[in-house]
Amino acid sequence: MRGSIGAAQLLMRCAAAAILLAGVIAFAPNATADVYPGRLIRLVVPFPAGSATDVEARFLAEKVGSVLNQKIIVENKPGANGNLGASEAARAAPDGYTLYLATNSTHSANVHLYNKLPFDPVADFVPVARLTRNPLVMVVARDFPAKTLADFISYAKAHPGKLSYGTGNTGSMAAAQLVKSMANVDAVRVSYPGTPQAITDLIGGRIEFVITDIAVTREFIQQGSLRALGVTTPVRITLLPDVPTMAEAGLPGYDFAAWSGLFVPKGTPDDIVQTLNKAFTSVVTSPEAQTFFTNIGLEPNISTSAQLAEHVKTQTELWGRIIKESGLEKI
Repeated sequence: MRGSIGAAQLLMRCAAAAILLAGVIAFAPNATADVYPGRLIRLVVPFPAGSATDVEARFLAEKVGSVLNQKIIVENKPGANGNLGASEAARAAPDGYTLYLATNSTHSANVHLYNKLPFDPVADFVPVARLTRNPLVMVVARDFPAKTLADFISYAKAHPGKLSYGTGNTGSMAAAQLVKSMANVDAVRVSYPGTPQAITDLIGGRIEFVITDIAVTREFIQQGSLRALGVTTPVRITLLPDVPTMAEAGLPGYDFAAWSGLFVPKGTPDDIVQTLNKAFTSVVTSPEAQTFFTNIGLEPNISTSAQLAEHVKTQTELWGRIIKESGLEKI
């Protein structure tokens, strides 16, 4: 009897302990909230749908979402050369559920272009990973008189101030300004919310040239509605092997490329930053991503958080020199 009673008491005590432990777990603060990511993530893109940055973001959102086992949605917030989207992302809660796909516009160039920014590209963000390097291409409409870059420069010099060009981001702006300064030609800039709108007006004959992402122009080049005069990098692009470099075509020494990187609001925990870096790195370095980026004219260029921070520093200095040499003034 005494042995039986002892066993029963032991069972009762174990049961009570289990109930108590379950209660502690159930009422422990943030018992499951600390598992990241536990809900939908948004990826803010500061340019419109159809832009190269948007195309890149949608691919990454789908693939990284699968890696994290959580849905990532893309939110386009275009305007002011990316400043509107950057400002919104900077004000978001630093919890890992708002990501920002930045470019050289908001994180290298705009500090040299605007007297006052609604965000600080360094103080308001934590770098996660550099993503891509983005060569650009100079295009004109198919009925434009010039067939080559050399012809274009001659035509522009013969018609000073008569040509106009579209810009949808600071990459387009600086690349065009470099052409103007290096070739000593005059042209009028027309600003657009994003590159797709500039391309629409270029095809429609309302402006004369655009220098922008290959992802946005490739289809029109292949269709023949746009003519490519040159790519902005020192070597030719695999996607457009017959298009010469700007240096080859008439501007020796011309070398320019945009870039993209992932950031989160300042204060985001380091473990979340590292989780995101690992997930994006696994996607960007995958064979599928290599093929995807090559097909849209981008070059995978992944990095650590620290490397992106250093990249922003050196690129901000570089863009300062480019913009100063190009003669652009702050607005």
